Amino acid sequence: MFTEERQKKILELIQQRGKLRISELTGLFRVSEVTLRGDLSALERQGYLKRTHGGALLRERSIFPGKVSLSFGDKVVPQLEAKRRIGLRAAELVKDGMNVLLDAGTTILEIARNLKNHKNLTVITDSIPVAVELSDCEGITVIVTGGMLRSASLAIIGPESWSMLENLHVQLAFLGARGVSVEHGFFCGNTVEGETKKRMMACAEETFVVVDQSKFGASSLVPFAVFSEVGHLLVDEISDPVLLRRIKQTKIDLIVCNEQKSGVKI
Repeated sequence: MFTEERQKKILELIQQRGKLRISELTGLFRVSEVTLRGDLSALERQGYLKRTHGGALLRERSIFPGKVSLSFGDKVVPQLEAKRRIGLRAAELVKDGMNVLLDAGTTILEIARNLKNHKNLTVITDSIPVAVELSDCEGITVIVTGGMLRSASLAIIGPESWSMLENLHVQLAFLGARGVSVEHGFFCGNTVEGETKKRMMACAEETFVVVDQSKFGASSLVPFAVFSEVGHLLVDEISDPVLLRRIKQTKIDLIVCNEQKSGVKI
């Protein structure tokens, strides 16, 4: 296998898994660790990944080789493994033939990555990365809302998207949040984004908020929904028993997506 071909395969693997170990790659490619370290170093210089001791992590960036894969700046995605578990479980809730709304954000992008084998699916999204991720899927029609592009999240929001959402109907809507409080609900970063999320909820039969547990107690500016307005909450883990008890008292449908429970309703 030529160097360029091997490096392309490495990039495909790390985009799928989020991280790789050199010990795994030696068995796959049957080349020395020295050669593989050289491959990872070359890919790191190009900005595609971040070297670690014994391997590498996916670095989310603007362009990924072989496909335009727009993402969220030049940072390693925090809580990536948790977001992958949430994305996998959320995608299992989507059935062929549905109309589905996907918000913007890194957790939502993991849902999109697990929808690619669905058939006769229509996905409405305000996220450029989600739209690009699904752009080559024959069984999926992608509709992008209009409006103003936010550089931080690559989301398209604003009055143009609101009027479009008023005329749409979906079975499921998946929304992200910057912060979660049992008392005050779900938060986002600004009023325009908050209004966009409210309109997304209004056009959906069922709403799912997807967050990793680091979002609980995190402060943010604008509340967009309280617990009673959201049907379902998907989270990777709730390690605090007091917090878990308080969430149960809200009667929200809580789905924990950790490896042990594998998407069990609590």
